[in-house]
Amino acid sequence: MPRKVNVVCNPDFARGRRTPARWTWHGGADATWRRQDAADAAPRRNAPGHASCRARRGAAAATATPPPEGEASAVSAGITIEVSARPASASWSQTVACKPGEYYRVEATISCALEAEDERHGFVLRLEPAVRYAARGGQTLRTPAIHRSTAPIAVRAYYHAPGNVAAVRLCVGIESARGWVTIHHVRFIRILEPDEESHLLAVPPPRWSLPAPRTVQGVCVCSERAAGRPITAILKGFLGERGVQTLAPPELRGRDVRTDALLLPDEAPPPGVRTLAALMSLAERHLVVISLPAFARLSRGTLRVRTIVQEDDPIHARVLYAGCATHGFALHDVFAYAWAGEPVGSFVQRQLRKSAQLKAFCARHALQPVLESMCDKESTSEHPICLQRLTPGGGLLVLDVEPAEARNSTMGEPNLAVHLLLSILGRTQAGLGQYVVPQRSEAAFRDIIRETAARFPAMVVHDADVPAAEVAEQLVTVGREDQSFGLPLSPKPVILVRSGLSSGDLVGVYAAHLWFKQLLRVAPFACPYAEALAARFRLAWMPCVATYEWHEGWQRRAGHAPHAMSLEADAGGIAAVIDLVSAAVAEPRVVLPEADGHYAPYARWLPRLSLAFSPYQGFTLTAPEAPSGCDRDEVSWRRPLHNLRVLGNPPAFEGDPFYDEVRRAGGQLVRVEVPGAEADFCAHSIARTALAANLLEHVIGMQYGLIAVNRGLAPVQLDGFPPVAPGQALLVERGSPALDAAALQAV
Repeated sequence: MPRKVNVVCNPDFARGRRTPARWTWHGGADATWRRQDAADAAPRRNAPGHASCRARRGAAAATATPPPEGEASAVSAGITIEVSARPASASWSQTVACKPGEYYRVEATISCALEAEDERHGFVLRLEPAVRYAARGGQTLRTPAIHRSTAPIAVRAYYHAPGNVAAVRLCVGIESARGWVTIHHVRFIRILEPDEESHLLAVPPPRWSLPAPRTVQGVCVCSERAAGRPITAILKGFLGERGVQTLAPPELRGRDVRTDALLLPDEAPPPGVRTLAALMSLAERHLVVISLPAFARLSRGTLRVRTIVQEDDPIHARVLYAGCATHGFALHDVFAYAWAGEPVGSFVQRQLRKSAQLKAFCARHALQPVLESMCDKESTSEHPICLQRLTPGGGLLVLDVEPAEARNSTMGEPNLAVHLLLSILGRTQAGLGQYVVPQRSEAAFRDIIRETAARFPAMVVHDADVPAAEVAEQLVTVGREDQSFGLPLSPKPVILVRSGLSSGDLVGVYAAHLWFKQLLRVAPFACPYAEALAARFRLAWMPCVATYEWHEGWQRRAGHAPHAMSLEADAGGIAAVIDLVSAAVAEPRVVLPEADGHYAPYARWLPRLSLAFSPYQGFTLTAPEAPSGCDRDEVSWRRPLHNLRVLGNPPAFEGDPFYDEVRRAGGQLVRVEVPGAEADFCAHSIARTALAANLLEHVIGMQYGLIAVNRGLAPVQLDGFPPVAPGQALLVERGSPALDAAALQAV
């Protein structure tokens, strides 16, 4: 690890007699700044004009509002910028050196209350090549804007320094807004290549094939501060007030536990669980989750726990055993699993020390390692951080829950920890969703697509032998020119799926990839409708209509429109073009050129299918109105909304010659919009790909008639149709009397 981890000088603005040392103030013509102490209480003007914008040092990091104007305050870490009149811009900047080709974590911990005219303005962290390097390349990056966060939040992003950039200017402050922002700490930290990783070619077994031993309806949290722990509030939000009980450790009596699950998150076991035998007895009747140090104490010295503090990158976990506890992940996936520590900006994780004694202990007690550590050094990696023993009545999970309680950042890492915990409790359902870490370059992404085709012979990648840089319109089809699923091809209309319509919109890209993978998977979990769909239609996919780009926490750049596309199709040769995109919407939407005529079945059936065949059951950090995250005070743990809206919007399909050609060929036009923000895709990827892929399946099914798959654990009953068992599909052909009868019954 480098001697100086954070290369930002004076990161908390505390040093400097008259101004914060090493920082430069940019306040514009109306801007002033001042220190908030008795020695320097007068505002200082940077340029003629009224003092509508000022900065002051010494605002306490925990306060929700800045100190009153003119009032002296004790000098402490952090600096406050205020814009009190009309919206203006004001920021602090510092030039920092970077090493070409290296990765950096860049973030600012802030709290604010700002008003802005749109979602692009507010508090923004901006990174741009230093002036003398600007002519040599590089781009300006900016984080999504924050309007309100009364509690401190880390605005986090990652930066891969281009080969021709050796210094960057880091700017933090207000863009075209009014109000206040307190900047508590700024970090620019060199890291190794980010540890997070997903195995995009994996096709995990469906949920119904790996049920949890118990679907938990109630949890007892036994902790010295159970009532005030964040995990208690999270579980109450998901299970309801009656679904969560709290106990102080002395109150726990093993036979008095009346809930399905027992959570023991403290570092010491409760007095009522004095031995390992007593813990195992509880696990025969309940699902017990116990912390690593508490479990180690019950091992009577056999197991040793060490606490790792890492200052550069978040500490991660790698999946060692894919089962019911890791639903939504693939084997060897790596995801962030840690919590905040000291010093500021560091991360903490506890590990069981890997040893021969641990291996023998696990074998003796039938404990299976599920997760292992992934850190920046080999000496702190590959140590178990989660053990599992399943029983007919529940089971034992050795796991720290602090990552689920961690302070949130704009990249939303606690989402994955909460998803893991709810999977352990048997309460998540990911459907087609899968944890995704996007490829970092277009060439790497095209390699993944080509490798997918190598694993699934029915999938054909056109121009697979052409270098990625020369491919503008990559096309993937199911079936070769003369075959479909190995059968001779007869003339059939084409369903074309398009994703990546703007640079950086990766939700649709990876959701469509998941849908095509599951369509082509083989026994024992073969897609139940693949043959029927292929008998009626040819399927095609354009993965990236615009340039592929992953932003790693930065805001999607404007100006990357789709490539111009042309279409040659005979009348009746194309059934539909389906665009799959993410948008700043609060709930998923299906947008159509019109709401009636040929499109009427969409409005009739899609909302009912979305509710009956739920794409994702879990808990995510979301805002109630829109997923942009501008108002962080509104972001809280919620169940994802599945209230699908279907609406007609003719202007959405006007002005593009490609759409005109589809209409002339007799094809339908459909735009599927799913809620999504680019800054936190990885942490929300299971829920967002589940929603997008499931909705894509239903929309494609509308061309056939009705298609929906039950990927849950219980039969699904849709009005007018027989129950659909887990793993089976509702499959109704267009024009079937059953379809008309069900429609009449639903009225």
